Amino acid sequence: MKKTMILALIVAFIVSMLFIGTSCKQEETAAEEAVAEEAVAEEEVAEEETVAEVLPQPPIAILINDSPWFAGFDELVQNYMDETGNRVILNVTPFGGMLEKSRNAVQANESEFDILNLNESWYTQFYSGGLVTPILEIDPDFELDPNIIEYAYATRWDPEIKYSGPNGEIYGLPINGNIQLYFYRKDLFEEQGVEVPQTWEEVKEIAELFNNPPDMYGFSIRAVGGNWEYQTYMSSYGTNVVGLDENGQWEVGMVSNPDAAIQATEMWYDLGTNYGPENVAAMGQAENVALMSSGKLAQIHMVSAAAPNFQNPEGSAVVDKVGAAVVPGGATTSGIWVMGIPHNIPDERKVAALTFLKWALTKEAQLAYARAGAIPVRQDVYEELSDDPDLGWWMGAMADSTPIINPWFRIPETAQINEVIDRRLGQLLIKELTVEEAVNEAGLEIYNIMVDAGYDLKPLED
Repeated sequence: MKKTMILALIVAFIVSMLFIGTSCKQEETAAEEAVAEEAVAEEEVAEEETVAEVLPQPPIAILINDSPWFAGFDELVQNYMDETGNRVILNVTPFGGMLEKSRNAVQANESEFDILNLNESWYTQFYSGGLVTPILEIDPDFELDPNIIEYAYATRWDPEIKYSGPNGEIYGLPINGNIQLYFYRKDLFEEQGVEVPQTWEEVKEIAELFNNPPDMYGFSIRAVGGNWEYQTYMSSYGTNVVGLDENGQWEVGMVSNPDAAIQATEMWYDLGTNYGPENVAAMGQAENVALMSSGKLAQIHMVSAAAPNFQNPEGSAVVDKVGAAVVPGGATTSGIWVMGIPHNIPDERKVAALTFLKWALTKEAQLAYARAGAIPVRQDVYEELSDDPDLGWWMGAMADSTPIINPWFRIPETAQINEVIDRRLGQLLIKELTVEEAVNEAGLEIYNIMVDAGYDLKPLED
């Protein structure tokens, strides 16, 4: 009897364990099914949201400049059309014709273009004049993704300060994120145990080390049209060509801080004349790209968009030999493009234009844009591509440069100011002027341009 009871208890225990195991398994399976169903539901919601964001839209026309990064933009547009079915027409125009075409478009009864690509040096005249539509007027719920780089608020216009600022309303969205980088021969640096420089004085020391013309030049400057790069030297030394001071008053750095301007100009002149080619006054952007690609240049500070040239085996002798870093001195200058939507088009065309811009600035679209050879405008894209086997060598430097971006001067008088800088620096290079004379004379000319245009500047000191 006792054995029978024990046997019955054992059987009951085994059965109960089997029941518990089955019950647990059923609960686990049910939980897994619930998670799976929830995931499917989330995917369906995400798909619905994506579809809702890119609804069928009327065709749009974009005025875009012909540039080295146009191929990337063209692929971005093709991807948009393939993904959404919405049509985009591109009017590709040389840089020299962009401003006139943009002005004509916004002054007509109705613009022929739905999106204008506006250069950093003259977008403010379109913002200040209300010639492009504030984004919130088109979509009151629009929020700028924090990963989109604003490039010292080039997206905004603040009527209180009559300039771009953090409190301004959004009028444009960035599409090309050109800044300046420092490029160097990493193979030579590694051979000599040289560290990437952090200051211009260190750049000069490295230039001295490698300078062996005509086989190798220690450094080169952009003299033809070099006002953009020159601005970075000014920023590095704590001044500017033109800008707002800490109190929001306009100033001309060559006048308000001449000592710093002279130091910056001396460094620019020293690097170019002592360590660059003899024809320094003829060195433009294309010439410097060619010099670096030839293997005869140790280091240079220039536009970030030059990077792909050094990896092109058809035209470069330095494939896999060039590194990129943040510009020494703690400053870089933007040279970007923003896209604005004309004020004088029907609302449905404005919505269609903004639909394209929203899509174009998404992370996935920008990743493809970068891989197609363009310069993206998202910080998370730069950070992700920092580990890319093909692009990481310079995308990491782009990511690191974001906190030190300084704006190019963004006023209607920019063209006049650039002419003064290029002319006076040209006179310096051919020794018609000393460094001090070039700075003083350029500063006075620019000051008078600003005064004549009605800017409130600090009075000149006697």
